[in-house]
Amino acid sequence: MDKAQKEQLIQAVTDKLDKLAIDVYLILTSEGSDPITPFFPGVGTVGAGAFAFTRDGQRYALSTKIDAQDIVESGLFQHVVKYDHFEQALKELMQTLNPKVIALNQSMDDPRCDGLTVGRRRWLTAAMPQGAAYATVSSDLFLPELFARYGA
Repeated sequence: MDKAQKEQLIQAVTDKLDKLAIDVYLILTSEGSDPITPFFPGVGTVGAGAFAFTRDGQRYALSTKIDAQDIVESGLFQHVVKYDHFEQALKELMQTLNPKVIALNQSMDDPRCDGLTVGRRRWLTAAMPQGAAYATVSSDLFLPELFARYGA
């Protein structure tokens, strides 16, 4: 998939988030642990990483300094945070975004939408601001349609 196709896919995800009133689609990964990253966003991380896409079109990536080069060169993200401590960077991102609804890659029906591990889910729980009220939904609300449209 070339950059123009990736941009179209990201726009399609953004449109779905807005339509479904989902504030953030968050992918938490390391060492290719989430099967979605080769398809969306099409870049990955070796160290712990996160990709966040908001319903208003903002794109964030958290990565090690080593992984950041590929992410920056992709040209797909407005915000690339090169962290020293992943948990702190994720906490700062969640405070900035303050989402009320977060789509995660967890699914009982579609393994392509089920890459979030228990440990990474705990990262998210620990990163949310104290007392934050938020709900999580499955990315299988919108990804299967995009898989069909973009060939995954």
